[in-house]
Amino acid sequence: MMSIRTVTLSLVILLAAVVTEAFGADTATPTAASPAAGRSVALSGAVRTFVSTHCLACHDDATRESGVSLESLGDTVTDATAKGWLRALEQIERGTMPPPDQEQPTAEERHAAVLALEGTLVADARSRPADDDAVLRRLNRTEYRRTIEDLLHLDLSGRDPTRDFPDDNRSHGFASNGEKLVTSSFLLRQYLRAAEDVAGRAIHFEEQPEVRRFPLKPPFDRTTLGISYGERDYYIKTLRQTLPYQSLFYRGGCMPLEDLREGVPLAGWYSIRILAEAKFRYADIDHKKMFGGTSLTDPSQPNRLVMETGSLVGIDPSNKDAVNEALTTPRSGDRHLATWDVPDDVPTWLECRVWLEQGQFPKLSFPNGPTGSNHRLDMYVKENKYTLLDTAQLEAYEKANLAGDWGHLIFFETPRIRIQEVEVAGPINEQWPPQSHLAVFGAEPYDSAKAGEVLRAFAEKAWRRPVLAAEVEPIVRLVRAVEKAAEKNGGNSGQSPEEAAHSAIQQGVKAILCSPEFIYREENRDTLDGHEIASRLSYFLWSSLPDEELLQHAAAGDLLRPDVRREQTERLLADPRSDTFVNEFLDGWLVMRKLGTMAPVFPVYFEDQLEPAMRAETRLFFKRLLHVNGPIADFLDSDYTFVNRGLAKHYGLDWRAAERRLGKPVKGLRDEDLQPDGAGAAASTAFVPVKLTDKRRGGLLGQASVLTLTANGVDTSPVVRGAWVLENILGAPPSPPPPNIPVIEPDIRGATTIRDRLQKHRDNPSCLSCHRQIDPPGFALESFDAIGRWRAHYIANNKPLPVDASGEFGGTTFKDVSGFKEELLKHQPQFARCLVEKLLVHALGRDLAVADRPAIRSIVEKAAVDGYRLRDLVLLCCESDLFIHK
Repeated sequence: MMSIRTVTLSLVILLAAVVTEAFGADTATPTAASPAAGRSVALSGAVRTFVSTHCLACHDDATRESGVSLESLGDTVTDATAKGWLRALEQIERGTMPPPDQEQPTAEERHAAVLALEGTLVADARSRPADDDAVLRRLNRTEYRRTIEDLLHLDLSGRDPTRDFPDDNRSHGFASNGEKLVTSSFLLRQYLRAAEDVAGRAIHFEEQPEVRRFPLKPPFDRTTLGISYGERDYYIKTLRQTLPYQSLFYRGGCMPLEDLREGVPLAGWYSIRILAEAKFRYADIDHKKMFGGTSLTDPSQPNRLVMETGSLVGIDPSNKDAVNEALTTPRSGDRHLATWDVPDDVPTWLECRVWLEQGQFPKLSFPNGPTGSNHRLDMYVKENKYTLLDTAQLEAYEKANLAGDWGHLIFFETPRIRIQEVEVAGPINEQWPPQSHLAVFGAEPYDSAKAGEVLRAFAEKAWRRPVLAAEVEPIVRLVRAVEKAAEKNGGNSGQSPEEAAHSAIQQGVKAILCSPEFIYREENRDTLDGHEIASRLSYFLWSSLPDEELLQHAAAGDLLRPDVRREQTERLLADPRSDTFVNEFLDGWLVMRKLGTMAPVFPVYFEDQLEPAMRAETRLFFKRLLHVNGPIADFLDSDYTFVNRGLAKHYGLDWRAAERRLGKPVKGLRDEDLQPDGAGAAASTAFVPVKLTDKRRGGLLGQASVLTLTANGVDTSPVVRGAWVLENILGAPPSPPPPNIPVIEPDIRGATTIRDRLQKHRDNPSCLSCHRQIDPPGFALESFDAIGRWRAHYIANNKPLPVDASGEFGGTTFKDVSGFKEELLKHQPQFARCLVEKLLVHALGRDLAVADRPAIRSIVEKAAVDGYRLRDLVLLCCESDLFIHK
């Protein structure tokens, strides 16, 4: 008998054999052969004259400032000197050499020298043997998940098949470099597990499940011992009444629907209706009399109800503490489902339709309710009961004699949400079999005799190219072997012949999803074919496989034409799937993925839910510029941004004026972009565009996301922020410190501010050359603290020390971040080049080479004609000849 274990082993052997045959022992991208030794290309007279006039005074063999001698490189570009001349070209091109305090060449002289030296380096690079090896680029985690979602029409938001995959290696911020995306035996095992999970969720030969209904009444939460317990106890035991509702009194905790604590029985779409009422939003609370001075409530905002997923899967039932925590507290694995603004004083049905995985249940919370910190609200009402309660209320309160502090809040008017009833129904399927099943088998019932046709058709979708029958023949043999084993075993397996055929074809689908053709994108020739270009385009802009229209163009061969690629790029960007491009590009370019990895110590960061707001602001800013083809200068400085209430408060903006724009359309953005309420309805959480009158805040360098991810959660470092600006705005990453430079800065005795400490560091000649570039951008941002708040002073030992944000950049002095941004705007060509290089690294999946420089220069020059617009840059990258070559 062929057991499931045997089938799995067969898949392992099949996968390992094909991987070994295709990739050899190492599954990273093969490297090029070593170029022939002895090649050289002579420098032009213009380059030699420029270097002699402007460089050798500091960088000859005798002086070797910063350890660099251009004299030693000679007058030719060779294998040994190419890297040194490239570094010299970059410094001349960026204007950092000669340094500002030395005599400068004219702009024409600099430009001529750059073109001449670049031409020599490109000629040298192109004289080397071409790399004819096939490029094998593994799908990264995002690409794998998105491909599965689009291929099989599955919702994977609740159970990510890549959750146990190792993190992808990154190059220049992006997880798309073929040489870095290596494969391990551990990852191969994860592919097998993921394929088994995905195939099981996609394929449904069983009858359509019936819709089950779960009418739920209070008490919903029977675990929390506290205020909810006091409310239950008072109604049921004291008043001997049925509990009419259960209340959410505080932010921070969750109300689980405990009748569903084991989770829904099947994964699918569920309709959830909640009868809720907001109470006492405008309660008379004197915050000045409260410990801490506030309950963190804002009566101008509606009480908000949030629904998230909970699950007890994997938790030991005997571990009561772990069970209680999973039920009643937010956890990192919980998924946001919906947010509602709850109407005041009128019980209202709040409705949504959400995807729940098997074993998941809804949990409710009150995110903008009073804080329970330090029992400040409990103590306040208790200490002020004589003024807060009338005679009858006070008598009832005294008579109740509730144990300890628990439960007495029910007698007072404090903001809360009352949940009266909940209805859950599902799984809801508008069609059966579901779309995932039809993606594999089509509309006709599965016929085992046509297994080869089914597998070939599915493989063409999964492998993103035409597939020959011979290519799937090993998988067909696997399917037949499973069927034959079941037939030999007769009835002992407990399966009918039809069930055996269904199990066998599922193994075939798993094999396709485990195959190198699915896991890897292969690029065989220097010039890509139509299907390779289609995949490059779709994975660049969607992180997913090409759709039918793109594949039709691939088959026609017209994706080699720039105008067709431009047309398809426009179409792909207009599709909501391009949201993934926005997220992935920002994670790589601005390092947005690091936001929150070093949690700030400031309570307001969590109280006002600033982290998701910061991330949303930057994404909205980028997305709007992309879709309206806005100027990239707005990244450097702008007179607008996007904020919600929490971020407006953080920036010191007038939210009452801003919220007048709630619900109004914004060109380039969808309504759901501006209102992150999931499947709910919470206009109060929305983002709006605001006009900035404070020049210090405009552009990326004034956005809290950038300022937070370039800090350590406690304090700021001009070195970290300055290096970030050089690398991600100017495309000029500083060199790593020399090995002889200690981690502890040289003698810093007597230093009182970060500027003092860095000045003492710069007194070391080995540090000066780099810090001359790094420090000015970093100092310009010192007026923003570790979460992006404006500050005029540091606080050291309870003493204020003034922040000095002045510096010198590009030979011009500036007083603060506004002045720095004015100088930065003069470097738009350099910024445009940085953006183009980042886009190409992400799109091509490789490091850029010297030979790419003319194409990059051409893109930047074409974009300059219309003022360097963001969408133009993306279109020009896709039109470029670079895009169709490996």
